[in-house]
Amino acid sequence: MSQASVRELVEADFMGWPAFVLRQGPLALHVVPCVGGRLMGIAVDGEELCFVNPLLQGRLASDAPDEWAALCGDWDFPLWGGGKTWLAPESAWPGGAPHRDLDSGAWNVSTTWFDDEGMGIALASPVCRQSGLQLRRRLTLPAAGSGWFVDHQVINTSGRAVFRGLWDVLMLKRPALVHLPVPRGQAWHSAVHALPGRPSVAALKADGILRPGEDSLAVACNAPGAFKCGFDSTAGVIGAELRRPSGTLRYQRHSAIPAHATWAHGHPLELFNAPALPYFEIETHSPATTLQPGERLTYRVEEAVQRLPQPHEGDFS
Repeated sequence: MSQASVRELVEADFMGWPAFVLRQGPLALHVVPCVGGRLMGIAVDGEELCFVNPLLQGRLASDAPDEWAALCGDWDFPLWGGGKTWLAPESAWPGGAPHRDLDSGAWNVSTTWFDDEGMGIALASPVCRQSGLQLRRRLTLPAAGSGWFVDHQVINTSGRAVFRGLWDVLMLKRPALVHLPVPRGQAWHSAVHALPGRPSVAALKADGILRPGEDSLAVACNAPGAFKCGFDSTAGVIGAELRRPSGTLRYQRHSAIPAHATWAHGHPLELFNAPALPYFEIETHSPATTLQPGERLTYRVEEAVQRLPQPHEGDFS
């Protein structure tokens, strides 16, 4: 059987964790329920796109203070890697860190499916002890094409109203050149926002990190150095060209941008470059809303990855 015809959904080990593998042709998606229900790995022809923290591979969260501190290292929470669902705004995080049960806890696999139309897996988090909120993720890989989509949901099981948005965060390996369309009629410098405490837009442009085009913006994520920007968007599109030993892979993401939406961080798209570890983050937000007890919010992110037919001519330097 040729690789192009391979389709399977199987359980297997992934970097020391029990995982579900959704494999279709050259694409393999690795879901790790026991660590925040993460999409921990995205591979093309066996070449991994996601950053997975080598110090935490195969490990599990623990409530024991010493063990938790060891998992966190120099951060306030464990940097597991891969893709996860966070809750926005960040200012509402308990103790300045993601909700522990949602980000690091063991999620339950609700169901898996595999048929002629596609395959997928649905997972549910525990109810968060800190917030009374529960997350659900449903990953679907259609039988045609090179893309998949993730449906996120937050349910307010607490007894009080909360203002929240869903926040999809994916850690990818550097080097990469990230591309975003600039909203029609808007100047690029008004569409990008450096977050407080991070390098300014002017400084990032002077350093060659922000590279404006006629109707798009490129961002070079090539080297260590912390920066984070938010971006205005009407298309909801963000993508990255990832240089790998065998060539360049193009990752693309799309999510809906409703008119007059409220964003928990003031914008729907964000990009973070890590100060030391070799990764950057593509981050997208759902509109934020006030959820009454029993209410829920849903959000779909569509993703795809493909190998470019020829070596990319863009500048990664």
